[in-house]
Amino acid sequence: MKNNKKNQKLFKVIRYSLMPVFAALLIAIIYIGSLPMVYNVSQGSVSEYDITASRSAIDTYETERRALVAKTEVAPIYVISDDISETNKETIEEFFKYCAQLRDNNVDEFGTVLRTKQEVADLFKKAIKESFSLELSPKNAYTLANVSFVEFSHLENDAVSITQMLCMYALDVQTLPIEINNAVSEFDDFRIGVNDDYAMKSDLLKVILNALLKPNATYDSKATEQARETAYSNAINEPAMIQKGTRIVSVGETITPKIYSQLKDLDLLSGSRFDLKLLLGIIVYVFIIFFAGAFYMLHRDKQFEIDSKTGISLLLAFVVPVAAGIYLSNIHPLFSAIVFTSVIFAMYLGIRSGIILSTLAMLVILPMSDFNTELVFVSLIGIFISSVITGQRNHRYNSATLIIFTTLGSVFASFAYNLVNQASKTDTFNSILWSAVGSGCSVIAAIGCQPLFELISNTASPMRLLDLAQQSHPLLKRLFLEAPGTYQHSIMVANLADSAAEAIGANALLAKVGSYYHDIGKLECPEYFTENQQDGVNPHDSLPIEKSIQIITAHPSDGLKLAKKAFLPLPIQSIILEHHGTTCPGYFYQKAKKEAEEKGEPLPNKADFSYKGSVPTTKESAIIMIADSCEAAIRSKGVRDLEETEDLCRKIIKAKIEEDQLVKSDLSFNDLELIVSAFIQVYAGFFHERVKYPE
Repeated sequence: MKNNKKNQKLFKVIRYSLMPVFAALLIAIIYIGSLPMVYNVSQGSVSEYDITASRSAIDTYETERRALVAKTEVAPIYVISDDISETNKETIEEFFKYCAQLRDNNVDEFGTVLRTKQEVADLFKKAIKESFSLELSPKNAYTLANVSFVEFSHLENDAVSITQMLCMYALDVQTLPIEINNAVSEFDDFRIGVNDDYAMKSDLLKVILNALLKPNATYDSKATEQARETAYSNAINEPAMIQKGTRIVSVGETITPKIYSQLKDLDLLSGSRFDLKLLLGIIVYVFIIFFAGAFYMLHRDKQFEIDSKTGISLLLAFVVPVAAGIYLSNIHPLFSAIVFTSVIFAMYLGIRSGIILSTLAMLVILPMSDFNTELVFVSLIGIFISSVITGQRNHRYNSATLIIFTTLGSVFASFAYNLVNQASKTDTFNSILWSAVGSGCSVIAAIGCQPLFELISNTASPMRLLDLAQQSHPLLKRLFLEAPGTYQHSIMVANLADSAAEAIGANALLAKVGSYYHDIGKLECPEYFTENQQDGVNPHDSLPIEKSIQIITAHPSDGLKLAKKAFLPLPIQSIILEHHGTTCPGYFYQKAKKEAEEKGEPLPNKADFSYKGSVPTTKESAIIMIADSCEAAIRSKGVRDLEETEDLCRKIIKAKIEEDQLVKSDLSFNDLELIVSAFIQVYAGFFHERVKYPE
């Protein structure tokens, strides 16, 4: 117990000291792996590479070009000049006032017309030219001079109205004639007078307005410049993008200013490569993944213990694929070693932990592959298949099955992904090829590295358990030779534990191998245990009860010493220490009570006769405790009947429950029923008698 506590404290110290180092190492690896490959090129040189955008980025060259074009396309801004508008109105009013005065001058005070119509027209033409610089045609001059008063008034009103309307808009030299023409067209058109000597009303208005009106639009330099700056800013705020995967330059092409600018935008030029923004992003990214992983580890099933050595092994299994990703991702995005992690984690921690923790490792690798979605899909399939196969606790996985199924799963996943995305045949073939290579090589590497992880760690992996199950193991050979009765007892306990663990879904392989070694502590003095005694000689008959109980109850702790010396996995060490829990050997306690009663002394303290181990903390350890007690009781009583065997098993289990030996085992009452049934099934075969052959 003290050693376990020391180990736990040591592991905590190592874990808390390694975590910051581990996190910093991961951040450094991901940062280096996320930096794109750089090229030593200059403007005007010929490219020796095919360069493709490794990520999306703003194209500053194209963005600037578009912004300048948008700026130059902004037309000059004109505003209405109130002064010019007022002048135009006044000019029209003065013109018609002047014309009315000329018309009035042709009539004396008695109403007599002084000149002929033609003479008046000639006078109009000359006077208007001198006063307004307006060259009227003979017909227009004739019309202005001779139309009736009513028609002249209509003409004047229309001209004034059109002028007022036009002054509401900013009109320049180009737009003023057009707007005059459009405005005049909206008024009713008719020939003034009664014969062809008179001009059309619209023609006369157009001549007058075009000659007298001035453009009222003035150039607003400030507003124009502001509009152009706004257009420029809008274009800058909607930048052109270099999309990921875009071919920037091919071999043999000249590096133009535009290409050079794009390479600079993508950080593909050699030189200073420190990217603070990228580093901060990776720190936050890794922190989130670490938080998720820590949250899971705190709430995961504690069935699989992790000591300091195993923790180091798992950290290595996590780091190795990430570090390899720096180089593998440059070869091909799908060339990933993530399945390596899933195999190792599932082997040590089971299927669920293998899937979850390997998925987190895959997320860590993603930045180095530019968040390739195909890698996510293919990796998840590979992680799931490899974890399920490797994490089987009841038997060792088949290496060929693991390699073949994981590789095929990745191949079909890649094929399906490319089929959905309608990729070309060449791209599909390349993806399938690299998916197969990545998954296959990762599984093979994980299988090949298992012996190395076994040296570092101290957990009960399937491979390690199978090695320990070999009867040629030194401890089992010693048990067979030095304590044959204990050896036979352990074999029977292993059969019972294996069947019971299989029935309740526990780790049958661990239960079986743990049973082989649970009594190795008896090797210290095998003759003091009844199953190894011969010829009816019992050394305890010549020993004090205190000495006998000391020898008997010491074999779990003695076994733990041998287990540590032989580097047995931590779960087996726990089984050795826990298989008797804190129970009391009844025979010696009852003997001590009887002697105390006969001598009239106080009854002995039961705690002094109890084992100094701890109650079972796993299902496998509890199963071995029950199997050990049942096998010993059935063997000592010589039971050969199944009903009697079942009754005895139930009594033993009931006693264990009453003594609180199963409170930490996580066994349910249903599990206990299945365990009894499994025991009976084993004994049914064991009790079967052979048919007697004739002599």
